[in-house]
This record gives sequence, structure tokens and C-alpha cells, in this order.
Amino acid sequence: MDIFRKLMTLTLILVTVAPSIMADRRKYVWTYGTQTMPEKTSEFEFYQTTKLDKTDSWEYKIEIEHGLTPRWDFSVYQIFTQEEGGYLKWSAFQFRTRYRLTQPGAVFGDPTLYLEYQRKTDLKAQNKAEAKLLLGHDFDRVNIAVNPVYEFFWAPGDPVHEIGLDIGLSYEFSYRFSAGVESTSRREFLKDEDDEVGSYVGPTISFASGTVYYVVGCAWGLTDDSNDARVRFLMGVGF
Repeated sequence: MDIFRKLMTLTLILVTVAPSIMADRRKYVWTYGTQTMPEKTSEFEFYQTTKLDKTDSWEYKIEIEHGLTPRWDFSVYQIFTQEEGGYLKWSAFQFRTRYRLTQPGAVFGDPTLYLEYQRKTDLKAQNKAEAKLLLGHDFDRVNIAVNPVYEFFWAPGDPVHEIGLDIGLSYEFSYRFSAGVESTSRREFLKDEDDEVGSYVGPTISFASGTVYYVVGCAWGLTDDSNDARVRFLMGVGF
């Protein structure tokens, strides 16, 4: 658990020294909004995802994101995992970029492109690329966000394709607090086997305090291929 203690120490340091900015406020844990980091600003994010099933597992993500231009940002992730009864280990690194196609409000849905590449530390595992179209709109205090998703896994082994859809709906009671519901689904197309379909739905709440925001979501599995439930905690700190 030494790695985990170091991650928590880094988180506390960033919370303590961060200036009063909050550039990429999140309302959801599974679904992305259409915003990108403002130019020349950066943010630290910490994710903890718990998968509840016959054997529970945990995933921890450390992300640093930076605004390259007013409409384009870039992120680097380090990913750690732990199985029930096992040890915490470094399992992958990831790169992600987002690009807003228009200025906010210029087009309905504010379309934003999302691209991601992930490589496992186990070189026998496949490479992963992911593309999303981020769409969203505010109807006064009500926000809706929709993310069509395509994922591609390759080398080593046969390529695997996966499609999905993430949807979030929330109500902003104040700038500090919003609450809503999310759904997330994935269909994996397997060669010579039945497709695997995982679908989840559940509540999400988002809270902002000073320089920090927190988001917590719980989603229950709806299909035979889903986990019983998944819980995700997300914290962001601007600096």
C-alpha cells in the first residue's frame, strides 16, 4: 500500500497549494461534458472506481491535463489497479486529447472530439484506442450530455471492436451543487462468440468547494455481462 499512500500525499499537497481556479468542473463521473481546459491552465484529477461483483476490484487514475489552446487540451494518466485480496500495482499509462469544434454556444450540442490511447504495462495485453463525440446542452439549470463511443483493441491477437453510449442528465441547484442520473453501456464484438454487453444506470452528485470539485456516482448493472454495481469518485484541483 506504499504506492497508495504516496498518491494520497500528492493529492493533499495539490489541494493545499492550488490557486483559486476551477477550469474543468465535472458534473458526471461516466459522461464527459463539452468543455476543454482553458489555454495555459492545468488541472490535477484523481479517479477511484470500485467494481462490485463476486470478486471486487479497484482502479485508481492520476491525471494531469493542460489547455494547449482555447479549444484544445491534452492529458496524461497513470493507472493503478487492485484485485480483492491482491496488491496495488501500476497497470497502464494513457494519453488523451479533446478538441472543441466550435466556440461555446455557436452550434447546438457544442460538439467536441475526444481521442485516447492506453497501453498496459503487461505487454501481452492489447493496445487500446478510444474515440468519442462529446455533445451537451444547458436548458437553464438542466444539463444533458451525450457521448457516443468507439473503442478498438489490437496487437497482440485479433482486433476487437467495441461501441458504447454514455448519457448524463443533471440539475444544478447552485454553482456548488448539482445532482442527476447517468447511464453507460458498452457492446464488445467478439470473434466466434456472442457479443458481450455491459450496461449501468444510477445517480451522480457533484460538489464544488473553493479550488476543488468532487463528483460521486453509483451505477447498477443491468445485463448478465455487467458487474453487480460500479462506484466512482472523482476529484479535480486546478493549478
